[in-house]
Amino acid sequence: MSIPEHSTQPSQPLDARVVEEAVHRAAGIAASGMPLPAGLRAAAAESDSRRIAEGLRTLANEIERGKTLDECIERANNLPPYVAGLVRAAQRTGDVGLTLATWTENRRSASQYWRSAVAALTYPALSLLLAFSVFLFFQILIVPMFRRMFDEFGLKLPAATMFLFQSADFFQRFAVPVVIVVLAIAVGTRLFGGRSGWSWLIGATPLVGRVWQWTGVTEMLRSLSLLLHYRVPLPEALRLTADGISDSYIAEQCRKLATRVEGGTSLTMSLVHMRTLPLSIVPLVRWGEQQGALEEALRSAAEMIENRLKVRTGIMAQVIPPLVFVFVAIFVASTFVSLFSPMISLIQGLS
Repeated sequence: MSIPEHSTQPSQPLDARVVEEAVHRAAGIAASGMPLPAGLRAAAAESDSRRIAEGLRTLANEIERGKTLDECIERANNLPPYVAGLVRAAQRTGDVGLTLATWTENRRSASQYWRSAVAALTYPALSLLLAFSVFLFFQILIVPMFRRMFDEFGLKLPAATMFLFQSADFFQRFAVPVVIVVLAIAVGTRLFGGRSGWSWLIGATPLVGRVWQWTGVTEMLRSLSLLLHYRVPLPEALRLTADGISDSYIAEQCRKLATRVEGGTSLTMSLVHMRTLPLSIVPLVRWGEQQGALEEALRSAAEMIENRLKVRTGIMAQVIPPLVFVFVAIFVASTFVSLFSPMISLIQGLS
């Protein structure tokens, strides 16, 4: 049952998905100059989700009772930390509507590169998974059967077949321990490293790691540039940026940068000493600090990283699928040749 628009009953804490949708809606509403409660109700009327529509109406009621958007967000259940940080950063600038709209657009733009990379790798990854399943089936069931048969006939095996048997032995001996170690590293990183450790682990993953890290860096650079545009002091801007971006590892680096800058170290030297963010942005940051144009320098650095993301995701989409298919074809062909060439020799010897 939908919540009445002017209900006086105390409301329950809002769901994270509702609040995140409300923040995105609030960005456009505030930027257009429409009163926030009226805009939230209009958004509720257009929403396809009944739960989100009810939540938006509840939020409108809370704001009409005198609560701020920040207060409503703090009561949300399981809300990603960056959403509350985004609102705090927007309120600090004095132009909540434009800041929310710009920040949200930055976030969506950064996410788009990551989704492009995932889309480029999904089909090859499924192909590799299928190939690995076939490989597992052969190594566990088919190869041992052929091996016993060849041993019973006392055949002299070619080098390719011997290599296949040796690889089967290696796989059976080490595959399970390797999988256990990899899972233990992933689970341990998530449990003990938290969101920051998990983000670091994804960033260290081959192929997708660099794309993941660069998407976080572009979001950070554009968000920091936006706060500097509103004359927020650099240490505070770094901390607000850390609170308002979704990549926890990059957010942690922002807080470390803020501590160094507060201690009197320039942003340029802080980046050089930490070496956790791409060093290619250092020349632009140095130029910005020297010329008093750090906001423009950070925006240019973000554009540079975005251009790299476009190139990298384009290469991944065009190069990786053919390479995967070639690898799978070679694996299947070599396996069949290795298993059936001794059989052909045996048949020829018996004829």
